Amino acid sequence: MEGMEAAMTTQDSLNLHHDSIIIDGLNASNFFDRRVFPRLFAGGVTAVNATVAAWHTPEEAVNLMADLLNVIDERSDILTQVRTAADIRAAKSTGRVGVIAGFQGGEPIGSNLNMLKLYHALGVQIIQLTYNFRNLIGCGCQEPDDTGLSAFGRDAVAEMNRLGILIDLSHCGIRTTREAIDASAGPVAFTHANALALCAMRRNKSDEAVKAVAARGGMVGVVVFPPMLTCSPKASLDDYVRMIDYYVDLVGVDHVGLGPDFMEDMDPLVAAASLKGLPADTLKAFAAIPPSAGFESISACANVTTALLARGYSSDDTRKIMGENWLNLYQTVWK
Repeated sequence: MEGMEAAMTTQDSLNLHHDSIIIDGLNASNFFDRRVFPRLFAGGVTAVNATVAAWHTPEEAVNLMADLLNVIDERSDILTQVRTAADIRAAKSTGRVGVIAGFQGGEPIGSNLNMLKLYHALGVQIIQLTYNFRNLIGCGCQEPDDTGLSAFGRDAVAEMNRLGILIDLSHCGIRTTREAIDASAGPVAFTHANALALCAMRRNKSDEAVKAVAARGGMVGVVVFPPMLTCSPKASLDDYVRMIDYYVDLVGVDHVGLGPDFMEDMDPLVAAASLKGLPADTLKAFAAIPPSAGFESISACANVTTALLARGYSSDDTRKIMGENWLNLYQTVWK
């Protein structure tokens, strides 16, 4: 009987996952590799915040957007572009993966704020202000002297608010994070950042910062990368859900979602560029780290739904964490 109940419970969780809106709040995989989008499709993902550019020049970013739009067009059988919250619901109803174009850095803007209008017109809906180091907007988390938002950065925040582009502060330094939260007229997000209190890694966020984001209606997405979960080379699905638990206790279930930050099938040169500036021993260690057991790929996303239900989360709260919270935030911010 116990085995039968377990089997029924597993099937019920799979049914809930299948019926729910599932949103991957940040994915940095190689979206030009034919294997990546089918993995999202297999994982039951309704929509994904797909990193298109980060440290790239404006010319590079525009070219990458052109290539992504072409991929979406070529794979219209399983993909559709997302510009509105309604597009995500439509993706669910048609059984396709909605692609949200996002940037993980302000470098593609260059020194021309009008680039934000262009990117928004092309469908870029989420922009992280800085990557790991300093740019014209502010400072990243690896910058030794975080001087905060620049005057240009404050103008960029205001323009993103006006256009309805979600501001992401995941990689921002402490002062830049705080000043951007205060400067924004609307909610902002940590699309992929774990709790500093559970893992003292420079990229993780303080309780104070997460509370400030949540107090303004924003959200935090939980990262699956072991060093950000456990501060060690090993982690599991249990560790992932434990991080979700921590955030739910800290700011409430309405402000927590998925932000696994998978980098599947990443070109080695792009992967090296993403870690540029970090110590050589750190780069070597990161390259050898295995994925978190039980959530090794976005194709295993349903395992998170099962784990949350097994942990005692209600069906409604599980749906919120798995996607509805992101959907509500997008609907609030996007115009």
